[in-house]
Amino acid sequence: MAIHPCKECGAQVSDKAKNCPQCGAKIVKQVPSWIVVAIIFIACAWVYSCVSDKSKSSSQVSVNSASQSKQSEELKKENWEYLNKKDDMRDIETKFAFNESLNSVDFDFPYSGGSKLTLILRKNPKNRDVMLSISKGQFICGISDCEAQFKFDDNPIKSITMSESDTHKSDTLFVTFDKTEDEIINKLKSSKKLVVEVKFYQEGAKQFTFDVSNLNW
Repeated sequence: MAIHPCKECGAQVSDKAKNCPQCGAKIVKQVPSWIVVAIIFIACAWVYSCVSDKSKSSSQVSVNSASQSKQSEELKKENWEYLNKKDDMRDIETKFAFNESLNSVDFDFPYSGGSKLTLILRKNPKNRDVMLSISKGQFICGISDCEAQFKFDDNPIKSITMSESDTHKSDTLFVTFDKTEDEIINKLKSSKKLVVEVKFYQEGAKQFTFDVSNLNW
């Protein structure tokens, strides 16, 4: 038991007493210093924990945002793809540009499952071509050639004469005339949208839409 002086009258009072036996003043018990230190330590630890969790949360949000942005960029596909092919024997380089249609069409068996049309540009010092290639399906185009309809942006529809390949593959067509090829390439350089309508075996005419903006050719 400890004895302390009363703050009111100075009389000696036990730390167990609730009131001073001399003046009756209420005795205020002092909190041990170690308890005060413990409370301060716990409070500081709690504040640090909250700040740390918030920092980690902010960092995680930043990481997630960066990751999502990167994935979005990776998923975004360029509308034009380019390829250079070198003929070492003849020392000729052939350049290609490919543009796949934004939409696909459904054909009956055996070409079911969705088919896309690819617009292909090809050039080298000796030749140039504008081609259409279907991923699955057969074009209708005989010895007397055939027609495909091209529409650039909001311009009038133009009928383009097409021809089969030298190997007579039914999934590829070539623009027949050089002058027409030049006109198409010039239009591609200045247009954003192209719609092509072409006929298929036992399927009739189908339309395909292309994003042809930003051609580097």
